Amino acid sequence: MSVNVGSTKPPISINETSNIPIRAESAGPSASPIWSASVESPRPPFADEDRRRKGSDVTLGSNGESPKEKKKGKGLTEGDEDVPDLPKNNLKLVMPAIGLVLFLSALDQTIVATALPTIAEDLGASPSQYSWVGTSYLLASTLQTPINGRVSDIIGRKPMLYAAIIVFTIFSALCGAAKSASWLIIARAFQGLGGGSIIGLTILVADIVPLHKRGTYQGFLGSSWGIAAVLGPILGGLLTEKASWRWCFYINLPTCGVAFVLLVFTLKLNPSRKLTFAELSRTFDFIGLALLMAASALLIVGFSRAADFGFGEPATYGVIIAGAVVFLAAIANFLTTKRNAIIPARMFKNRTTAFFLLASTLHAATFLAFNYLLPELLQGLRGDSPIDSGVHLLPFACCVAWMTVVAGQLNSRLRIVRPVVWAGYALAALAWGLFYGLFKSTVKLGTLEGVLVIGGIGTGLSLQVPMLIIQAAMPLKEMAAATSAWSLTRNMGGSIGLAVYTAILNTNLRSKFATIEGYGTSFIVPESAAGYKALHELPEGQMKDQVLEAFADSFRVCWIVGCAFFAAALFITIPTRSYSLNRARGGQAPTIQPPTDDVEAQNGQDEKAQAEEDEREVRDLDPPTGSSASSDKTALDIGDDGTIDRKGKSTESS
Repeated sequence: MSVNVGSTKPPISINETSNIPIRAESAGPSASPIWSASVESPRPPFADEDRRRKGSDVTLGSNGESPKEKKKGKGLTEGDEDVPDLPKNNLKLVMPAIGLVLFLSALDQTIVATALPTIAEDLGASPSQYSWVGTSYLLASTLQTPINGRVSDIIGRKPMLYAAIIVFTIFSALCGAAKSASWLIIARAFQGLGGGSIIGLTILVADIVPLHKRGTYQGFLGSSWGIAAVLGPILGGLLTEKASWRWCFYINLPTCGVAFVLLVFTLKLNPSRKLTFAELSRTFDFIGLALLMAASALLIVGFSRAADFGFGEPATYGVIIAGAVVFLAAIANFLTTKRNAIIPARMFKNRTTAFFLLASTLHAATFLAFNYLLPELLQGLRGDSPIDSGVHLLPFACCVAWMTVVAGQLNSRLRIVRPVVWAGYALAALAWGLFYGLFKSTVKLGTLEGVLVIGGIGTGLSLQVPMLIIQAAMPLKEMAAATSAWSLTRNMGGSIGLAVYTAILNTNLRSKFATIEGYGTSFIVPESAAGYKALHELPEGQMKDQVLEAFADSFRVCWIVGCAFFAAALFITIPTRSYSLNRARGGQAPTIQPPTDDVEAQNGQDEKAQAEEDEREVRDLDPPTGSSASSDKTALDIGDDGTIDRKGKSTESS
């Protein structure tokens, strides 16, 4: 394998597929690119995943230096080989700004959890409208994720991010000004479009931070997400009691303004080739998007019907089954389409990416539903106020935020990746199992907070790291699509999971309340603040005790389902591969670490498929026969670890 780079290349060449500019170095009076790729090449320069093809020759520029040597001369350490391709950003300003808008978009997923009873009472929301205040945001955010990546290919990532912040801010104001439940639901849906775009554009981290350092910054962003997801109910309760539920939305206005100004003046990205609308129409997977939208909507509507009317109606089963069938059709489309699939087919064929996508979906479903359901449980079972029910989540919130940062440090400094996620899934399963065993009609506050600490540690460790694993397992040319797929599956898992858990809860409440003599089924889940109050105003006696016990038992079903989800996430991710967080200079695919045990050795088929992809990428970069190559050539050996070593010297001095 050889790549010849001559002095006739432009100073910066941009790979059309990955949109990654390849930096050129000056060598004398005229600029001579040392490391560039032909713009005609449909694939990235080097796929260094599973490099074991020794004896390959790589032609360098006139200075006769390998990139590795050149960087070491600049004081960069091994593992920093891809840094020079990245734009210079003041990460102390850029990352907090990105983290702030991500925090707000995640906050709006849960901030209404404790405020919903008051909102429903104020706007006169029906039971179905009650649940759609939260679901409309989640569904719109989910469906925007795949569109976001393709639209950003046309207008650029910075304009897309700015537009997302503006849309999110405008419709936050309209949510706060809502005069009816329908108005609020529609405004929440458009707010979700902006929030989904912001979440999807966290791929910007991959544009400004090298892979091996990305864990630290993704840990920071993950902590923003974790804090927002759990502080949402606390802040919602505080604003509802001390000001108005409308400030749950107005709070976004000044903070989004600050973040917007910071990003406009500090965020720098490399130039990239943008798609035209004609190219998008030829390559975008419209069928896959339509199928995915239909499947999500059908599943959410089906489980929402189950929450309102139970699973006994044939129409409910029909909608859920239809959603499942359409979802399978969407997967079949992703595997067979010739267009740019919403979720790349390679992610289904690669065991590591496929299993971590599924595990992330299970994690998101339980994590988000927990943030909605626990405040309801505390307000209904203990009689907590909205503020108190949120404050009791503080141990969980702090542990999620702290452990997300710790996980990022373990990834970046010690290169410990999969074991961190496994420990998180195991601890989360333990915590949800303890919730099941401990939540009776009464529960001690100290016991509750102790279990919340365990659950926060577990969910924090496993919140953000799967995205890093998926990124490391995919070639750089598919990085944006892979990251969008991860965000998409998490959002889908959260929105559908909330509907599933609510259906499970209400079905069990309906069943258990029906057995209580003199109570009937008139009380399901309180749909307003008055409903919680009415529960505790029941006269003392056997019936009240039975109602509270039925209330707690119905939630216990949700806890055991969550325990099963986390346990499943743990077991399905054990037979996955370990991928290095280093990339060779110019490499566009990850380096697979050698198998370390029998389980990993069983993944040979995946390794072979990845190696074949590398061969295709390399062949596409071979110069055409008879082309004039630069006379200064240096042979390099690409070793088993994916690093590059010089084998000879330039035939011409620099």
